[in-house]
Amino acid sequence: MLHTPPSRPLSLFAITTHQRPRDLRPQSFTAPSVSDKIKFPRAEALKAARHICLQLADVTSRLICAGSLRRGKEMVGDVEILYIPLFGEARDGLFDTKKVNRADQILDQFLKEGILAKRLNKNGNETWGPSNKLAIYVPNGVPVDLFQASESNWWNYLVCRTGGKQNNINICQAAQRKGWQWHPTSRGFTNERGYPVTVKSERDVFEFLGLSYLEPHQRP
Repeated sequence: MLHTPPSRPLSLFAITTHQRPRDLRPQSFTAPSVSDKIKFPRAEALKAARHICLQLADVTSRLICAGSLRRGKEMVGDVEILYIPLFGEARDGLFDTKKVNRADQILDQFLKEGILAKRLNKNGNETWGPSNKLAIYVPNGVPVDLFQASESNWWNYLVCRTGGKQNNINICQAAQRKGWQWHPTSRGFTNERGYPVTVKSERDVFEFLGLSYLEPHQRP
């Protein structure tokens, strides 16, 4: 199930191969928490990103690697994957059907096969909900953060998840100077009158605030 190349080509910043990943699973694995933050070479992070995204390609309408990988860093703390899932139907009892998140089905199967392991958050708890999932890519130990988006918040959320930290701080501060509030995981902003301002591109996030647009590799 998890080793079939996608029927549509991936168009991500560095994920271009459709080769089947090797089975590199160890016999046992203990997932560290987010407090055990270390840096990994870009090549190792791309192995995790490539494997996961190859399997998510056919069950998502949008899919991209964000974070420091997208910003072109050579050493990264984790892989951040932002996606919009596709939904299907599954039998629910004898006569009924239910809506199922097809991306979640793939990710849950990754857990069962030992390709991913749940990772503890800073409070020592597992995070594996419908919106956010913290994991470890077991073959090489690279942390993986998975974020579910929607069409309405995609561009705004992409800016947030691409980062870096200082870039997000700069956006928040620019919004405050204007009397606005930035909602990084929502549609965009609330203006000085309390009305929503919807973001429809990455460029909107910057230009609505009078900031010069920065390409991902330029963002601090």
